[in-house]
Amino acid sequence: MANGIIEISFAGRGGQTAVSASELLAKFAFENGFIDVFAIPIIGAERRGAPISAFTKISKEKPIKTYDSVLHPDYQFIFDTSLLEIPRIRESIKEGTILIINSKKPIDTTGLPENLKIYIVDATGICIEHRFMISSGGILNIPMLAAFAKITGYYDLKVMDEVLKREFGEKRAALNMKVAQDAYNSVKEVS
Repeated sequence: MANGIIEISFAGRGGQTAVSASELLAKFAFENGFIDVFAIPIIGAERRGAPISAFTKISKEKPIKTYDSVLHPDYQFIFDTSLLEIPRIRESIKEGTILIINSKKPIDTTGLPENLKIYIVDATGICIEHRFMISSGGILNIPMLAAFAKITGYYDLKVMDEVLKREFGEKRAALNMKVAQDAYNSVKEVS
């Protein structure tokens, strides 16, 4: 955390909803009392399945005055474990980073820095179980963000529900919250 600003990075594949996750995280944090939030989508010529990045900065203490990308995040979401093989993503993981990984089993940490905290949540499995899908696969943003809520306490499921109702309406929010509850209850730290 640099100067009271929490920096978060999202690594996903096109269609896995990582960009919308960065935007929703900013909304959840703001709703829960953070004084400044900033979502930074990286939009280019990517197509479904291609690696994509997005970033979020949140602050409880002061306004955010830097609008650049996040190079060394405090928290890093990994929506697809194969992305850990990409040098740019692997190199952005610094000692002390907290990783939130979409996986049902622990990952190989060979070559990663020391002193990482790694959390896993089977976001894909949860999405399949609840038929929370789009044509490219599971809608991973909600389970990943619910896992983040549990890990950090920066917001809770009640805040998620309030924001999602405003964003998507009551009916769609209800399914979102079933998925969120499962992820919140099943995220676990691995060594």
